[in-house]
Amino acid sequence: MKRNSTVILILLAVFLLLVGLNFLFMVDERENEETEQNGSRSSYRSTPFGTMAYYNLLEQSGYPVTRFEKPFTKLKERTDLHTLLLIAPPPTAGFDEAEFKAISAWVEQGNLLIIIDREIYVPLGDAQISTSSQSGEAQVHPLQPTLYAEGIENLKLTKYASRVSVDSKATTYLYGDSKGAVLADASIGKGRVLCLTEPFIVANNGIAEADNFVLAVNLLLNAPAGSIAFDEYHHGYGSGGAEGAMAYFSGKPVKWIFWQVVLIAALVVYSYGRRFARPVPLKRESRTTNLEFVSSMANITRLAKASDLAMQNIYSDFRNKLCRYSGLPSRVDSPRLAATAAHRMQRDERELRDLLAKCENVMHGSDTSDAELLKLVTRIREIEAEIRA
Repeated sequence: MKRNSTVILILLAVFLLLVGLNFLFMVDERENEETEQNGSRSSYRSTPFGTMAYYNLLEQSGYPVTRFEKPFTKLKERTDLHTLLLIAPPPTAGFDEAEFKAISAWVEQGNLLIIIDREIYVPLGDAQISTSSQSGEAQVHPLQPTLYAEGIENLKLTKYASRVSVDSKATTYLYGDSKGAVLADASIGKGRVLCLTEPFIVANNGIAEADNFVLAVNLLLNAPAGSIAFDEYHHGYGSGGAEGAMAYFSGKPVKWIFWQVVLIAALVVYSYGRRFARPVPLKRESRTTNLEFVSSMANITRLAKASDLAMQNIYSDFRNKLCRYSGLPSRVDSPRLAATAAHRMQRDERELRDLLAKCENVMHGSDTSDAELLKLVTRIREIEAEIRA
């Protein structure tokens, strides 16, 4: 048991060491590969290019924000959802025609769609939304006196910001410069669509720049009542991707820690199931009672007058059993055997040593009475019964 405890402590120390090394050296490869142009804009991501800060800002400001982790064809199932933010989905998002029709119908019913991306090519109702790439730093300003410009003195954009164009008469360009607009508001049926061509404004590394966070919040000033959802399905979460707690742990070494726990558990089970000592002999049931055996031996001894021979047969078998019980070799001296056996049985060492000595004296021809011989054999059988229990 002591050895098992030592093994368990060693395994626990190794496990804690592995956990520490995982957290110390685990690096999210996606984060190292991300740039301003291809970084993930998911609200689950706390990397510089993610939008977790924007989600937390809205949540702490009292907005009823949530995450939508299903295809657009499931929008009709969320009757409480009236505002959807689609922020720079990756090129592998895989929008199909059914989703375009579903999002278009959803907007036309009176809902608000906010698209934040540098590349937008979306047909919604009778409108066609597209962007054109530009280069160089931009100094944009309000193009219309609207609520979206309230509290904004300066916006910080990157050189990758594109310009948006909406092929619809019911379109208002809100922010831009001589190259075009970076923010447009278009009416689609009973609903509206807002197009912002610079994700940097709502990203973790840009929302705190200049007055970017003010515009990020102003985008929702005219939002209809109801829940505001961040589209996460097209970032790989929800159906076919990570959800809930697994989304939170995405990019972290938790899965490796889990498999290490499984390995440690298997080693603990193995250590408990493995024998670390000599095999214990099987228990053998005595076929005769002590009294029957002693009577028979006494009768033989009396007839043959061979007390020493009888004692030799009984004592030799008894001594071998006592050696196995004590884990000692059969040739060990009697005092050591008595000391070890008495310690394990928690009995008086002197009593057991005297018993062995008397038996050996009888074996060597010492005179003894039948009563004394019976007493010695009876004591031997009592001890045998005790060590077999």
